[in-house]
Amino acid sequence: MIYLLLLLSFLIHIITFIVIRHLKMKQQNIEDIEANVLEQVEKMEDSLALYLVEMKEENQKFLEQIDLMDNPSVEITEAVQQNQLKKKTTNEVPQPNKPEEGTVRIPKDNEYEDYQPITDGIQKDTVEQSLTAQILHLSQKGMTSDEIAKKLDKGKTEIELLLKFQQKNR
Repeated sequence: MIYLLLLLSFLIHIITFIVIRHLKMKQQNIEDIEANVLEQVEKMEDSLALYLVEMKEENQKFLEQIDLMDNPSVEITEAVQQNQLKKKTTNEVPQPNKPEEGTVRIPKDNEYEDYQPITDGIQKDTVEQSLTAQILHLSQKGMTSDEIAKKLDKGKTEIELLLKFQQKNR
């Protein structure tokens, strides 16, 4: 009897250890997943912060360019002179049709006054009746559902169904 109780106790201890090990593995998996998620969140935050810094720098440059365009003063001539010095020192041939890098071209007020879109002549609006409107019109003329179906190349049951729906709605 004691041997049987010892055997039973031994089996219960083994089962308990297996269950504890299994629960510990699940908890470890959950902790690993949580750590992975936190790492990804940090990476995303870093990426967004970097992107925001880049956007801020671009906006600052853009505002500086707008200020230069609004205030045609010594700053513009100095900027032009600096660009010319850079070109001379690098022996580049300036291309007259290309705007300089970092400049914004603003169209003049009267530049697009003469613009007219290209058309092929007079355009007419066309209005087509819906299938339901065509069926109702032909029905009011006194045509049967068979005649309407043949004329519109639709099924007879479809025509009858649409007519019934319209009668219920009235």
